Amino acid sequence: MMKDEFIGYCKYQGCDLTDKQYCGKEIIKGDLNLYSLTSIPEGFNPMLSGDLYLNDLAEIPEGFNPYVGGELWLESLSSIPEGFNPVVGNILFLSSLTSIPEGFNPLVGSHLFLDRLTEIPENWNPFNIKGDIYIYSEDDSDDFDIKPELKFINFHL
Repeated sequence: MMKDEFIGYCKYQGCDLTDKQYCGKEIIKGDLNLYSLTSIPEGFNPMLSGDLYLNDLAEIPEGFNPYVGGELWLESLSSIPEGFNPVVGNILFLSSLTSIPEGFNPLVGSHLFLDRLTEIPENWNPFNIKGDIYIYSEDDSDDFDIKPELKFINFHL
């Protein structure tokens, strides 16, 4: 999807996005509901006061690191690129990821949902997650080996 087409889609969804808002140089007040988008153009890196809904997104471009005051919904992503470390004031939903790259360290004010995660990177240090981390295995087993130095974090397995 090209930038102009994307901005047109945002306008159709009720958000008259400016060039400054598109690249995160100016805040978008309120929520941005982009439920049905499967892709976003490079350079889109918003700063929002509310929630960002990108539930059907199949992939995110490298460099996408939004600042979201509310919740960030990315429930259809099966993978994320290295360097993806958004700032999220409330909850980050990454419910379809099965793995996370080394260096994944988002700043999350509340909870992180990694419902389908099957492996935790050995050097993962989720110290920027201020709430709980939710990881659910499909067979409801608790077979994750949480490193002793991470035991103080509230993992829900």
